[in-house]
Amino acid sequence: MVKSISALNFRPPVESKTGERKGTKPLPEPTSIQQVLLLMVVHLCRKILFIDPNIKVGIYIMLVFFGSILGDVLPIPNSYFSRKDNIFNVYFVKLSWGWTMIFVGSFVYLTSSVYSCGDKTKIRKHMLRLLFATFMWFFWTKLFVTIEESYGYCSKPIVRSSNSRKQCLSKGLSWNSFSLSGHTFILIYCALIIMEEAKALVSWEAIKDHLRNEDHNRSSEESGSATPLDCLSAEQLLFVRDKYEKFTPFIRLSFIAMAVLALLWDIMLMATIIYFHSTPEKFVASVIAVLLWFFSYRFLFSRRLLGIPLPGEGSFRYMNPAQPLQMLYARRASLITKTEKTSSFMGMPLSPPKVGVDVSSGKSASFLETSRPAPR
Repeated sequence: MVKSISALNFRPPVESKTGERKGTKPLPEPTSIQQVLLLMVVHLCRKILFIDPNIKVGIYIMLVFFGSILGDVLPIPNSYFSRKDNIFNVYFVKLSWGWTMIFVGSFVYLTSSVYSCGDKTKIRKHMLRLLFATFMWFFWTKLFVTIEESYGYCSKPIVRSSNSRKQCLSKGLSWNSFSLSGHTFILIYCALIIMEEAKALVSWEAIKDHLRNEDHNRSSEESGSATPLDCLSAEQLLFVRDKYEKFTPFIRLSFIAMAVLALLWDIMLMATIIYFHSTPEKFVASVIAVLLWFFSYRFLFSRRLLGIPLPGEGSFRYMNPAQPLQMLYARRASLITKTEKTSSFMGMPLSPPKVGVDVSSGKSASFLETSRPAPR
């Protein structure tokens, strides 16, 4: 009886296959609590900045037009924001272009240094977008002042001169002119520039996964799935790995600062709409800001007429690398696909998408070969 029971409990030894190795795919490193909290804040900021600019433009135009009419008709009581000497107007709106260029410029330089592999020529081309925007801001704001001074008149007759407006105001009189709202123009223009440049953070977290997988592919004899970093040399890969780890914390902080600025510009735009300037002055200024944004990012930069690339374009493609290049910027500004069935946390993928495979159709992407080249 004992012998039969022991026979039932007997399990023959299973021959292990020595040639079969499991668990060789590299796993991500554990995330600290500080990083999780920072990613949560970044995720909230993504909700602010990753809005379709086309939709935001329509909201701006309707808000300026109808909000200005309501502000002229309805008896809206004065508030702290109706004072020209409020702290937000004095220290932020009047210096709005400087604040925007500080944080956006830092963000563009840091991100472009990574995805351009330190190529100074490519980095300069990305910075030229901000230089072009600065020239447009300077030109149009000076033009607004010139129109106001050249085509206005004082409430009482004075001798016309180049300083007629200053003479009129110095005597305690009022200067009547078509004064285009510089605040409306600069607040909308700054907000749209921030939203466009923030797109470089789309799929930024996936670069870490691509680096890990590419290191595994190059060090292992087994052929793995291709990554966007496959085209980089060993020196470029080493540079990207080093700068990505060093710059990413500062990039996240710059992104958070950009989101705070964009939110502040929207709040101050509402104050301008309600309390300052007439409806035509604000509406014309808003249209100029929108047209200038469309001309630069939707026409000039997208067509490479000046050789200036769009945000995120560099030595490798980390933003949806399986997507054809001509369709990359024709989508919504959020650049977040809803058809990809990938696990995500706070809007960011837990694992990088399979490069070279179209998730929706299952077909190989055109820019990658179906078979991986021989290992280095």
